[in-house]
Amino acid sequence: MTDQATRVVSAGWYQDPASSAQVRWWNGIAWTEHVREKPTTSPTTMGQGAIAQRGLAGEALESSTAETAETHEQRIAAVRDLEHHFGIGAVENPVVGARASSATATVTAPTTAASSRSAARASTAAAWMISLSPLLALVLAIVAAYIYLYLAQNVVVFVIAAAIPYLLCVVWALADGRTLRARGFTPPTPLLALLTGLGYLIVRRTRVPGSGPIAMLLVVAVLGFGSPLLAAGLGQTQGLTNALNIQRTISADYISHDKAVFVNCPPFVDASTVGSLYTCDATLGTGVHRTIWVSIDGYGKFSYSFGL
Repeated sequence: MTDQATRVVSAGWYQDPASSAQVRWWNGIAWTEHVREKPTTSPTTMGQGAIAQRGLAGEALESSTAETAETHEQRIAAVRDLEHHFGIGAVENPVVGARASSATATVTAPTTAASSRSAARASTAAAWMISLSPLLALVLAIVAAYIYLYLAQNVVVFVIAAAIPYLLCVVWALADGRTLRARGFTPPTPLLALLTGLGYLIVRRTRVPGSGPIAMLLVVAVLGFGSPLLAAGLGQTQGLTNALNIQRTISADYISHDKAVFVNCPPFVDASTVGSLYTCDATLGTGVHRTIWVSIDGYGKFSYSFGL
């Protein structure tokens, strides 16, 4: 507060800067918490706080027969005007400052609520399906590996398994774009889904609100692909690795030499115990099934032959 404000504005009841419907007590130094309704007629005195023309630089309290609607922005402007003329600001006057802060919060709250509603309108089922595409890709990769090792050793199964998630992402991107346009948004081109679902969702986020699908996709990708890598790093996949090696070796040998048309071995093998035995099933060209005995001869070493 400035010295000029202390000299010019004496104690008394004055127009409340925060409301046109009431007056507030000025104690000669700062605004107080004491307020009362604005009188309908101009009083000559108001007890100890007689309204003085000199105290408000020539502006007396005027009577009013009807309250004027006042917006939150006008209340804040009144505080700023008082600070400009008399050096009385929100920092120096907590009472007025609190009212101004409350008005600002009230103005900000609808904006935040509107943003939340906009993000909810931008959320579509298709976008969430795209966010789950890494999980779909992982499942298809497992299925393709099983088909390649146990049913048909053809790399085409891996090509198909890789193409399905991409094509589905494009289909979901088309559905997502149609829904967004119906809701008044401008969606990105569905062809961006060919750059992976993450690429589409990143560009989508620059045009519509809501980061939920991107966050979901990242979480699914980390859990889906990171968990197997972590298990492999900790040596928890050795049984699966041994089984795949044995399956691949026996299948390549027997099928390439026309000893069998199909070989099916267990998906997990304990190769740590030398001398342990287990069996695989071989299907001959005649449709007859024969047993293949597999013996673990050492770490990474094994022998096999048809059973008698």
